[in-house]
Amino acid sequence: MLSRQAIKEQKILPQLSGQEMGQPIYKQLAYAIEGMITKDFSVGHYLPSENDLALHFGVNRHTIRRAIDDLVAAGFVLRKQGKGCLVINQYIEYPLSVGRFTTTVDKLGHNTVTHIIKSEKIQCNRKVANYLGIKESLSVYMIQTSRWVDDQPMSLITHFLNPEYVPNIEQYFLKGSLHECIKRHYGIDLVRNSALISATMPTNEEALLLKSALTKPLLKVKSFNSMKNFTDNIVEVSVSISRSDRFQIRV
Repeated sequence: MLSRQAIKEQKILPQLSGQEMGQPIYKQLAYAIEGMITKDFSVGHYLPSENDLALHFGVNRHTIRRAIDDLVAAGFVLRKQGKGCLVINQYIEYPLSVGRFTTTVDKLGHNTVTHIIKSEKIQCNRKVANYLGIKESLSVYMIQTSRWVDDQPMSLITHFLNPEYVPNIEQYFLKGSLHECIKRHYGIDLVRNSALISATMPTNEEALLLKSALTKPLLKVKSFNSMKNFTDNIVEVSVSISRSDRFQIRV
């Protein structure tokens, strides 16, 4: 455990930046301590004591405790009786150049689970038809999934698939990676052609499914995926929204 003198000498704790000035002070502190965890602490290390944090930030211990409560609820730290706050999680950095979420995150040492929310054939709208290069009057497969990482909800993904390439996909895709399922049953290796990244505010339903605050923006990625050797053939358009407090995208 770091002492007050060590905090002062090493200057490991960031000062409040004020970038969340519209939030209560304990929320601002939660963001600041979250940044400290990402920068200076590894999983398995303990945070400085609440007294030391209160001294550094110039607030009372009750305010620090409320900030830590937020970090506990978000899955960043765990209170250990008699020991302090243990760092148990940090941002997951996902390289966008890699196509398969499940395989990539598993290789980073995390446990992933895919839950299928909905899988059905729907009438194609104009925008999706243009993306897939098909007539608007045709139907497409729409599959909605949620991705959990280390027992916490991380992303919601909506997949739109051209049925010409993946007929009866709903019979085959029951769990795991959709792209691996497509490769296994149809011999199609999908690659990301391009992607659009933006931020979006969650709906009530999305916030509930992701266990995320309504006031916290989500990362939105719209991907256009084609056959590996035929990049003009767009097989899938996917739209993912991910928790910005747990997920970073590397491009």
